[in-house]
Amino acid sequence: MRISIQDRPISSSKQTDFMTRNSWAELARGLALALAALLFLAGPASGAVKLPHIVIHSFQLKNGLRVYMVEDHQAPVASVNVWYHVGSKDERTGGTGFAHLFEHLMFQGTASVSPEQFSDYIVRTGGVDNAYTTEDATVFWETFPSNQLPLVLWLEADRMRNLEITDPIFKNEREVVKEERRMKFDNPPYGTVIEKLYEAAFAVHPYHHMTIGSMADLDRASLGDIRSFYDTYYVPNNAALVIVGDIVRSDAEDLVRKYFDPVAAGPPISRRIPVEPAQQAERRLKLAQDVSLPAFVEGFHMPADGTPDSYPLRLAAKILSEGESSRIYRRLVYEKQVAVEAESSADFTEDPNLFFVFAVMNDGFAPERGLAEVATELERLENDPVSSAELAKAQHQILRTFIKGRETSESLADELGYDAVVLKDPELVNDEPARFLAVTPEDIQSAARKYFARENATVVEVYPRTASGTRTGRGEEKHY
Repeated sequence: MRISIQDRPISSSKQTDFMTRNSWAELARGLALALAALLFLAGPASGAVKLPHIVIHSFQLKNGLRVYMVEDHQAPVASVNVWYHVGSKDERTGGTGFAHLFEHLMFQGTASVSPEQFSDYIVRTGGVDNAYTTEDATVFWETFPSNQLPLVLWLEADRMRNLEITDPIFKNEREVVKEERRMKFDNPPYGTVIEKLYEAAFAVHPYHHMTIGSMADLDRASLGDIRSFYDTYYVPNNAALVIVGDIVRSDAEDLVRKYFDPVAAGPPISRRIPVEPAQQAERRLKLAQDVSLPAFVEGFHMPADGTPDSYPLRLAAKILSEGESSRIYRRLVYEKQVAVEAESSADFTEDPNLFFVFAVMNDGFAPERGLAEVATELERLENDPVSSAELAKAQHQILRTFIKGRETSESLADELGYDAVVLKDPELVNDEPARFLAVTPEDIQSAARKYFARENATVVEVYPRTASGTRTGRGEEKHY
């Protein structure tokens, strides 16, 4: 299950009357789902009430493209997702940032569609479109009036293999990505702290680097490198097409075959993702940065999403870190007042990833104090079973995410694509709620003991550059 969906900002210029014309239909849909939610959350003990079952129609073209469709006639709207099974973990050393760069390049035109015209087509129909990149996949999506499905499928089929990557376009988009890196990572206070955590926590697995890539690798990239990446991964046998909404299944299948059958398959993709060896001892890194307050981030290796241990750990993450009433925030910020900010995240992905806690300390408190308070909460989770009330609250938070994931064709298409491509089981859209409801306090306690061990931890401490003992040259790091 994909608990937190990537931020996909939509330009206000892409909001159209089409969205408001269907607001009443969406409201009715939301009310129906809200009623289902109330019934669902009221009856998990008996198991008598379930979310409505989503009927998924799937097939595969001869070129390897996998297709998943869901009919939903509550509003004259449809959503299309194209999931390419390529993310930052597929990038080689020295070639980071390519997957995210292609998120940009795929809007820059083909022989049939000029640069930026792709989105113009969608906007003129009254729709919206965008894309996002993760460690595991790159996703392009559109939501539009359902009678425009032929246009959207033609556009997606066209850019799947006909992208025109010229040197001026490549260089321009590379500069756009570099500026994005500056804005989101390099310039903000503490902006590179998570990046440093991943560099220290992963020795061989490509989760070692961030999806945005490094500035040096982007500068080194050549037009030939980029074209090779496109020819390897942007092929139908490495993609999945998801269509959800006001469609007739047989008609939609005919359209899919019309536009995508002619797209030639690429060579089989050989993935050699190295397995990260088990960490044997705590890793610690101290940084001096241009910040006003000390901070820390602590990460623990976690299993891949969809594995048995991921379900109790997801619930543990909710108990520890969901909102200001969560254990870690309440302890560090309210009760002990040692931190001005505290947050944590469980980054569950296709391969094992990290659960991490980040905190900015209050003036006069060192990171070590915050780490000690976090350790106290983790030990509490290991030693004392969570209460039935806490477990129920966490389960309800998870189930609310399932409910919201069905509110629109866009969110359902996204969830279905994730389950099909990353978790390799589209039926998890229907099956996962029961897995979360089956988790017991003892399951959470067992998982906490297994994964929140000191030898499984990586810690990055951040100190103001003027702090005693840490006044060093720009960017200096100390490993312990």
